[in-house]
Amino acid sequence: MWRNFLIAESPFRVILADKRIMKVLLIQPPIQDFYQTAIRTQPIGLAYLASSLTSHGHEVRILDCQSEKKKSITIPPELSYLKDFYPFNDQSPFRLYRGYYHFGMGWNEITQAIEDSNADVYGISSSFTPYHGEALEVARIIKQWNRKKIVVMGGAHVSSSPEEVLQSPFVDYLVLGEGEMRFPLILEKIAKGKSVEDSDGIGYRVNGEIRINPLKYFIEDLDSLPPPARELLDLNRYQFKKHRSTMIITSRGCPHGCAYCSTHRSMGNHFRARSPEHIIKEMRECQEQFAIQVFDIEDDNFTYDRERAKRLMELIIKFFGEDNLELTAMNGVSCASLDRELLQLMRSAGFKTINLSLVSTDPAVKDTMGRPEIASDFDSLLKEVERSGLNVIAYAIFGMPGQTIEEMVETMVYLMGKRVLIGPSIYYPTPGTPLFDKCKSDRILPLHSSQWRSSALPIETGDFNRLDLITLFRLARMINFIKGKMDDKELAEGITWEKFYHVLKDQSKGEIIVSQDTHLNHDNKEGNSTWVDLLLTFFKERSFFSLHRNSHGSMVMNKVASSNDVLDYFFEKSRGRPILKSRYR
Repeated sequence: MWRNFLIAESPFRVILADKRIMKVLLIQPPIQDFYQTAIRTQPIGLAYLASSLTSHGHEVRILDCQSEKKKSITIPPELSYLKDFYPFNDQSPFRLYRGYYHFGMGWNEITQAIEDSNADVYGISSSFTPYHGEALEVARIIKQWNRKKIVVMGGAHVSSSPEEVLQSPFVDYLVLGEGEMRFPLILEKIAKGKSVEDSDGIGYRVNGEIRINPLKYFIEDLDSLPPPARELLDLNRYQFKKHRSTMIITSRGCPHGCAYCSTHRSMGNHFRARSPEHIIKEMRECQEQFAIQVFDIEDDNFTYDRERAKRLMELIIKFFGEDNLELTAMNGVSCASLDRELLQLMRSAGFKTINLSLVSTDPAVKDTMGRPEIASDFDSLLKEVERSGLNVIAYAIFGMPGQTIEEMVETMVYLMGKRVLIGPSIYYPTPGTPLFDKCKSDRILPLHSSQWRSSALPIETGDFNRLDLITLFRLARMINFIKGKMDDKELAEGITWEKFYHVLKDQSKGEIIVSQDTHLNHDNKEGNSTWVDLLLTFFKERSFFSLHRNSHGSMVMNKVASSNDVLDYFFEKSRGRPILKSRYR
């Protein structure tokens, strides 16, 4: 059933005297990958778009195809090289991926939903380049069913590669940048039979010729936007610690010009902010209408205006009380704009963990990548975070052109010795960024765009290869596992990596037998290989192992290809270094 939703009067409200009300279906396509972070899939951009379209009188629904379903599928040919890196069905406690999946509704189910909607216009989100194929498949389904239906596509990938997207015969119009103004304008022009050629940020065709109107304008007054149409979402699907969660956007745009980030292509490099009072109003409505207790601040640079961020935290404490909400900023918080007062306010307002982007311990790498400088060094910042009582996920990027094995390992060892959870981010090239252009000019950019994702280990240079990167990724998982054991007080904090080996020997429940075919077999008293045995074997063999159950029901450790260069340098640099837990409390 199509429904009309009443939206409060705003600058986006128009009189529909001579306009045709259109039925619009906004679609978030499914994705195909090795993993999906469910909490990060809420289509808040489509919810904003739905509110704007509804305020212009159109009837809108959202089809979120990224449901909780997942189906194991065959790895596509262009990603087949990854089979050697990801042993499926691994039962090791620090395993990577267990398979390759289609996450969300199946294609037949999506086809039926599209036909049942019988919308006039279909808006498809294409936010991530490696998943653009899934967005195009949705467009193909629509046009195959009824070629007269209008297909509009938007999202970060569209803003970065508009010409390439519009080469598809299944896409009629593109929306670059913010869609709240441009999408309704397209519908208005269509209804009146007028051309969109005088409208900025729109892609279209004239007699088969692709035309892209450059993006010129961004919404300055964000308070004028209607709140996202969360009533069109199944809010029970987005939960954090068993509580309803929602994304909330308090600002747009980021003035920093990081070489790997394409935010400026869709949201600009000019920081625009909502007023703290307007944000509090939306949060109270979320709590009262939808029983939402968790808010993920999804800004590009939430703390850029530090005083505004402090004011918002103060108002949250005033209206909701201390620690009554759970606040997160999973998109990350810039180290450049944090101080003791803001950190303490964030903790009181409801933050338990803060996501910080270290990138690298090498100043030259950070300078090359255009990272903003912080007022103090990262060590000093971590001390301030500890005083505030916040836990830290520290993100390091591996696999960027210009990095070396030595630099990446040293970053890993540094984080091993800090009270942080390590967030290993394998670099992926994003169109519209300086680093993407460098990959292209250096001829190290993979041919197929579906390879431009972290899980595909996309970039190899003369300084590192994919085996090096997957070894670094496994190291981070292993170190985080050890940190977790320290958090749970199963291991003593502060033990050095060298002494850790002797601790493992003391805890081992039996003798590990290395067979001639390099398979490691060990059955303890419970009939299962333990994490102690896996780590001890890692020390002895200087290689990683996956864990599988054989036909006799015993657990078998199988050697996994590992980089000698990475592990040799890691053991050299980490020998006398202490390992610290991941949480302060």
